[in-house]
Amino acid sequence: MTRRLALLAMLAGCHAAGAPAPAGRVGASLALTAAGLVVVDPDQGTVSVLDPDTLALRRTVDVGGEPRAMVPLASGLVVVANYRGGELVLVDAASGTVRARRAVCAGPYGLAEAPDGSFVAVACEWEGAVLAADPTTLTTRALLTGLRRPRAVAVVGASIYAAEFTGGEVTRTTEDGGAASVVSLVPASSPERPALTGMTAALATALLPDGDTLWAAHLLENDSGAALEPAADDYGTVTDGNPKLNPAVTALDVSGGGLAQSSGPVTYAVFDGGARVFNGPSALASDGAGHLLVAHLGTANVAVLDAAATTTSARVVGSFAVGAGPSGIAVDVARRLAYVDNAFDGSVSRLDLSTLAPGRPAQLTRVRAQAPRFSAAALEGRRIFNDAANRHLTPAGVVACATCHPDGGDDGHVWFIHTAKIPLKRRRTPHLANAKAGGPLHWDGAFATLEDLTRRTITDLMAGDGLLVDVAAVRAFVDELVQAPVGPRRDAAAVERGRAIFASPGAACATCHAPPSFADGKLHAVLSPESLTTDDAFAAARTPGLAGVFLRAPYFHDGRSPGLEDLLVRPDAAAHGSVAALTPADRADLVAYLESL
Repeated sequence: MTRRLALLAMLAGCHAAGAPAPAGRVGASLALTAAGLVVVDPDQGTVSVLDPDTLALRRTVDVGGEPRAMVPLASGLVVVANYRGGELVLVDAASGTVRARRAVCAGPYGLAEAPDGSFVAVACEWEGAVLAADPTTLTTRALLTGLRRPRAVAVVGASIYAAEFTGGEVTRTTEDGGAASVVSLVPASSPERPALTGMTAALATALLPDGDTLWAAHLLENDSGAALEPAADDYGTVTDGNPKLNPAVTALDVSGGGLAQSSGPVTYAVFDGGARVFNGPSALASDGAGHLLVAHLGTANVAVLDAAATTTSARVVGSFAVGAGPSGIAVDVARRLAYVDNAFDGSVSRLDLSTLAPGRPAQLTRVRAQAPRFSAAALEGRRIFNDAANRHLTPAGVVACATCHPDGGDDGHVWFIHTAKIPLKRRRTPHLANAKAGGPLHWDGAFATLEDLTRRTITDLMAGDGLLVDVAAVRAFVDELVQAPVGPRRDAAAVERGRAIFASPGAACATCHAPPSFADGKLHAVLSPESLTTDDAFAAARTPGLAGVFLRAPYFHDGRSPGLEDLLVRPDAAAHGSVAALTPADRADLVAYLESL
């Protein structure tokens, strides 16, 4: 191990002198391997192997759970991240067999192989950690902890980099536990559009090493309420070319094993109804000829970017229309081909990169024959939920339901919302797994059903007219596909003690949060009136469900509470049960139980 670190340190030193540090392969939802084109099937719990030329299905491997990403190894095997199952699975794609599997963490998502193949870095979203996994045994050890829902990871030289899905930061460490360094994806400067420096970085989905640069794909959002520039009075239209939501790729300087912002963000979407409307960056790749490829869930397309161009209008040198839910890109540099995994319709598109023009259709798209696990209504509801191209939903393509509720979950943010139809207010995004129990919905209980809430969100927030939108399908999507996150393992004894405290008359938690929904459907005044600002004031809040509550900080409707312990003892929430009188040990057990839900 010491010799290997010394070698990587030497390579990093060479990099500082001019030669880029070696970078390992970054995982995605598909990859070209000697066995064929390998793609994960999260809806089916399988991995498919396709013919790269015809996209015909060669074989299917059952891996279970919800595989979201995979990375090919130097050995010829592939490591698959089973997101909901909490496992890594070692697959031989050539023979269609599973070689090994191991439970590793809560929510493994992003993967990246070390340059020398000695370990695979694993981003564990629900555990807030990055692990190093042995590529043969899949045993793991911690590299980073305390992150805010990391989904993307990369290894360059001796450095490991992780991007937070909700935190807006990239963190660097080394395999030997060196001091971590952190950089924000909010630009320090942006001469083209200064207002971007006051926005929030969100939903970082991919990292891509490229010589001395590490590219990160993410959003920049005006969610603070600050008067940064003239802007539309809703989230679905654009005034003066200034969208409130901006897909971006940011260049980070990783020369010498460091981490720093390299330049201003590369924004590239133009919400004018043309071929440069892009929403929901979901995957990132290089075409090997100086261009970046970015896939977009919300607009079902791939942008080909000249990141060196100095204006938004010049950056898009080509784009391709692909299938629903593009979630990964693999590139055959020698043949000038790119492959796109369209996760929502179980297809792959092949793109011809030899000639570029905006708005081209994919050269070939082929759907795999897979038995559906969900109803047609639920799958259609997922497409609607992620759709930013339907003008009945939103006129300009700036926003989709999934912008704030990715995968039907939450973005971890407190939004300062103000539109022509919605009064000024701060609201913490809720996870829609807690909408399954029915109304009333929203923090103030303003909506009787999810269908009512969907219609009003479309018209009042997203600026759509709602015509021809099947809101019943959205309900089916939430009921069938949206699930609460699975938390890290807890001390079983502490959880059982906390369960008893939760149900006890003394704590009175179950009075309002009664199982199985943990919500009584009623409104309660739990915060003191003097603690509510004008923007946030309402007399009483609907009892929120507790599914996945461990991952929902900050808490309360306006995000005033940073953690569960604080939530239990706040002086401005004296009416929030009787838990403030518990001993510290009892409160710790209660938190352990809440984090297990």
